[in-house]
Amino acid sequence: MGLLQQIQKRKTGNLSVDELITTPQYTKREEQRTESTESEPPESEPRQAGEQSAEDLLAALVAESSKQVSMPKPASESDNGTKDTTVAKTQTANSDSDSFRIVRSRKTAKTAKPAKKKTEDRLPWWLTEGKKTTPQVELLVPEARKVLNEILPTDSDKPVDLPASVKRAVHLAAEMLRGEVRVTAKDQEIAEKELLSLLTGKGPLQPLYDDKAVTDIFIDDHKSIRVIRRGQAIETPFYFRSKEEYKAYLANMLQSVDRVLNLSSPIVDCVLADGFRSRINAVDSSVIDGDEPRVCIRVPRLQKISFYDILQTKTLPATLAAWLAELTATGEANIMVLGPTGSGKTVMTTALLSAVGSDERIITIEDVPEVFVPTSHLEKLVSRPANAQGEGAIKMPQLLKAALRRAPHRIVVGEIRDEEGSLFLRALETGHAGSIATIHADSPRDCLWRLLDVVQAYESAPQDSLMRRIARSLHILIEQRKVDGKPCLVEVAEVCPPVNGEFVTKPIVRYEGTLDGRRTWRIMTKNSAWMEKIRERGLDLQPGPGLLDLDSPEKPKPPRKI
Repeated sequence: MGLLQQIQKRKTGNLSVDELITTPQYTKREEQRTESTESEPPESEPRQAGEQSAEDLLAALVAESSKQVSMPKPASESDNGTKDTTVAKTQTANSDSDSFRIVRSRKTAKTAKPAKKKTEDRLPWWLTEGKKTTPQVELLVPEARKVLNEILPTDSDKPVDLPASVKRAVHLAAEMLRGEVRVTAKDQEIAEKELLSLLTGKGPLQPLYDDKAVTDIFIDDHKSIRVIRRGQAIETPFYFRSKEEYKAYLANMLQSVDRVLNLSSPIVDCVLADGFRSRINAVDSSVIDGDEPRVCIRVPRLQKISFYDILQTKTLPATLAAWLAELTATGEANIMVLGPTGSGKTVMTTALLSAVGSDERIITIEDVPEVFVPTSHLEKLVSRPANAQGEGAIKMPQLLKAALRRAPHRIVVGEIRDEEGSLFLRALETGHAGSIATIHADSPRDCLWRLLDVVQAYESAPQDSLMRRIARSLHILIEQRKVDGKPCLVEVAEVCPPVNGEFVTKPIVRYEGTLDGRRTWRIMTKNSAWMEKIRERGLDLQPGPGLLDLDSPEKPKPPRKI
């Protein structure tokens, strides 16, 4: 059929479905739809430290941030969109046009199908269904634990098949309870899993560890387990069956890292070697208003942290990530990461260090080992509390002094609170450029004043002199906060010389809010000493996905109260 005949039949409503779908226009559009629907963006490869240039990193990060799956255009926006209008006008003319209308309706409905709700936004099963258990299991687990204590050998040197012992203990406990309740094989199977999880796993906390949105777990007593999920405090349906079960679980957890919670050691800070690197803070009942210990567990969700990882959480824009990576790689700028607790300071610090070349030696100094950098030249120094006799304590200032004698290229201080602030300032003045530290502060200027307060407590120099030393030694300040429950870089600022007894900082990039549902930042200046230095190395801080230019008229929706 010729094109002229097709047009005439279309106008009169006499074009059948079979005739229509063989036209060149329809066939071409369907081929474009198929190619567009089947196209998928390639997955990015993990980047090793020091293996990519700044240009390669910038290109990869921009692609990672802006990639989207292409969707076919609706029929009303296509080149042949007049077809639907024409058919709609003539849909009652004959049966052929009715058939065409039905076919097109199905195609349009498939194209316009709303996007599925993201998996991460769905509520976990334990919030909607509660804890899955039975009365028989509630009775069986405590009894099986008593039996297990009796059948386990007292000789600790003798190897024990714990799963087999647990299975036997559950079977014996079920036989003891058969006169009171009816215990099924399914009940025994569930009891075996729960008891084994209590002894070697996470016990009732396992579903909370499995939920990637949970970042903090709080155990106030054996009946109360709460979490922080996407920035919100939530009560969970999980619990321990008794005080004894809770205390035994806690003792077993701390014993795995050679720590004990008792009257002699009422406060414990440690990191578990559990694959999650859970950070534990436990407080004995002797120092709180209550008769049970309390535990706070922080669960880091990013294990091997790089700029690629924090781009996935929308912590910062891609072009800024490339700029910060190049800034860190130069080894010339000393950086301070600031923000409140839980704002992502440690994650940002680790991401910055991932840009350091593998030929540089890094020493980290921390109270609790949290910074893990994928490099072979990493030495971790960790402070140590006193023993039961009050002896053997090693504090961070002692570790910092030792680090200065170990010839590091860079020094990383986990958190500045006390005397380590003064020692860190001296370390920067002795030539350890490219070093990084974190501090609790509410803004870049407040960060400098807090560091000054810490230094003044241990040095008697005039305040103006200390301010000039701090301004000369620190170069870049990165402020982290939580926005809508997720970490966010809210400002990158450059430290300027003090003026009239006041610290001066110049914002380079600042978080502004959301634009079309996406986090948006803005370049705040075009005249920055460090922007110029990185520009000379071939990488300029340019606007990109999520990063607006200084003169851009776009006005994002301001962020909610942080």
